[in-house]
Amino acid sequence: MIPSALLRLLRYSLYLAAITLAVIELIVDAVALAALNDTYRGFRFSFTNEKGAAGYTMFVTIVTLLFIPVVTFANVLVNRGFGAAGRFNQILTELANAALFLVLWFVAGVVMAVYAGRGDCYGFSVCKKFRAATAFAWLPFFVFLAQTVVLVLILLRIRANGGNLKSMTHDIDGDAGLPTAVAAPPQHVETPYSQPGKGEGSYYNSNPQVNMPAAPPAQAP
Repeated sequence: MIPSALLRLLRYSLYLAAITLAVIELIVDAVALAALNDTYRGFRFSFTNEKGAAGYTMFVTIVTLLFIPVVTFANVLVNRGFGAAGRFNQILTELANAALFLVLWFVAGVVMAVYAGRGDCYGFSVCKKFRAATAFAWLPFFVFLAQTVVLVLILLRIRANGGNLKSMTHDIDGDAGLPTAVAAPPQHVETPYSQPGKGEGSYYNSNPQVNMPAAPPAQAP
């Protein structure tokens, strides 16, 4: 059984990896499109397929960069007053979102491979840039594939610990909803327990309602 701490670490690390790869893919796509426009400016070639594939991949990249950081740092946003961000950390919602991005990046990888990164480059730098963009488009797909598996394991762990589909992802062990234990105020001894036959003595000064019971009457010898 995978420890809960390791599942939390994997989830967080995979989200950071997805954000990093999305930034790289955005840069590589932009460089490829800029090289295509500069190289073939003034020609009749439109390169509609290549531009469309790169444009879709950039769209998926931008959506990833806008949404995934909210999911990753939802707890921070909730502490800053954005309570609605906490809904993105519900296990069923987070699993559905990961599966959605898994499909989006799979389509991006296929589209780039079919329309932009296929064939031999024969030394053309533009072609090499598009092939690099195609290769990087597949990396977020594998990251979200691994993230989906991790979230499924977290879901199974939450259900095993008595949680439901609306439980928070970080509540793997089912202890997030338990009340926090409050330490009792310090108790100071005022008067030691009275000896038998000397009346009732107050034992605690900080809580006058807590008194020791009266001593039983002394028996005659």
